[in-house]
Amino acid sequence: MRRLGTWLGAGVLVAAAVYGTYWYQVKNKVDELAEQLAPFADVQYGTIYAHPNGTVGVNALSITPLAMHAPISISQVRIRAGTPFDLLLGSDEPPEELFVTLAGVEQSMESAFFHELQKQMDLVREANPLYISPAALGCGNIRQFDVNAVRMMGYRDLEMDVELHYRGDDVARKITFEAMVDVRNMGETRMKMAFSADPRQLKNPLMATGSARLDAFEVDYRDTGYNQRLTSLCAREAEMQPATYRRHHHELFARWVEVNGIELPDAWMAAYADLQQNGARMSLALTPIGGFGSAEMMVMSDDPRYLIEKLNPSVTINDTALDLNGVQWNELLVQVAQAGSGTRVARERQPVPVVDEVVAEEVVEAVVDADASAVTVTEPVETAAPVTKITRVAKPRAKSFQETPVAKLGGHVGAHVRIFTYFGNDVEGRLVAVDADGIRVEQRLAQGMAEYPLEYARIQQVEVYR
Repeated sequence: MRRLGTWLGAGVLVAAAVYGTYWYQVKNKVDELAEQLAPFADVQYGTIYAHPNGTVGVNALSITPLAMHAPISISQVRIRAGTPFDLLLGSDEPPEELFVTLAGVEQSMESAFFHELQKQMDLVREANPLYISPAALGCGNIRQFDVNAVRMMGYRDLEMDVELHYRGDDVARKITFEAMVDVRNMGETRMKMAFSADPRQLKNPLMATGSARLDAFEVDYRDTGYNQRLTSLCAREAEMQPATYRRHHHELFARWVEVNGIELPDAWMAAYADLQQNGARMSLALTPIGGFGSAEMMVMSDDPRYLIEKLNPSVTINDTALDLNGVQWNELLVQVAQAGSGTRVARERQPVPVVDEVVAEEVVEAVVDADASAVTVTEPVETAAPVTKITRVAKPRAKSFQETPVAKLGGHVGAHVRIFTYFGNDVEGRLVAVDADGIRVEQRLAQGMAEYPLEYARIQQVEVYR
């Protein structure tokens, strides 16, 4: 009995030693990773997690890139790649299966990253200050859904959970990747990709990408709050009820499609409207017959129709399949690529200014009998009883942007103008020159002033502030 107790005690000590070594290996690897990231980011963590089933990780992880003030915080990081012995012994071969879970990932919308992202968007918009995204048509003064618009929707922090799963089958030569990203109060996305490839080639990424063939691709998206917040924002900005805004936006979007000559089936337009609804769902699946690899990509990259037919796509929106048969893909892609912004459509729906009128009273003198009760009329006379003549007097018209023929621009040098081109690159600024070849418009940018030359052949319409 004493010997049994000795064996049990020894077993506990060995298990404790093995687990201690296991935990120490996990901590060493975490510290090693933090040291490698030190030149780029400050990494802090709370406690180490090491489960006997091989799952390791950390709690209360904080990563602060050096260029950012607000950290990226993660409540839990969990990684499982086999048994604890795989970590202790190490291996150069990719694991048969890998699970990665990031719970409670949080990033402030006020961080330097999002401010820099908005700055880059602003710089792009400076090249076309009148640009309105077709998706933002009808949304009041909002021209596109950028970082600022997302903040206006009430998002102060982006909070998400992320799950990644990899599996490699050496015998069947198959590789599967799965991912789930759930952004709270925004949307959930799930993705799955299956390849025909030797998992051992993952040690050489170039070899793996060159020989791998896509067997299947699936992505599912479910709205969990973004559509409702977007609709509430735009309805408020446009001073409409949410349902009215949605109808109004759909009408403007349909008009944008018509103006740009984009040939979309009616079912596609209905599907676009359905995708704006609260809780909308969309699924895209690619099931290429015989697989799809780099060779097909090189051969078919110049022919979108054959490329799409080879990928064999299917799309479902709110459980309704979208009919993709008979679509002229080459023509459709060209039409979309050449489509302009939504600026012209938005201008078409602007209310026409109404000139206010004031009523002035003009009193006309007349001769009347002093005794009003004994008024007698004998012969018609030039003058009669006092009458009030109503005269409409228009107020001076306030200045506004007015459409002006291109031929008359010479008389408006120095005025503020809006130039709408045939290619959607609209410009707003001060007209500084008009000559035989075209015009030049001066525009104020964040970096200073810039002049844009525009040939007459590119100009579709001009508005002068006068």
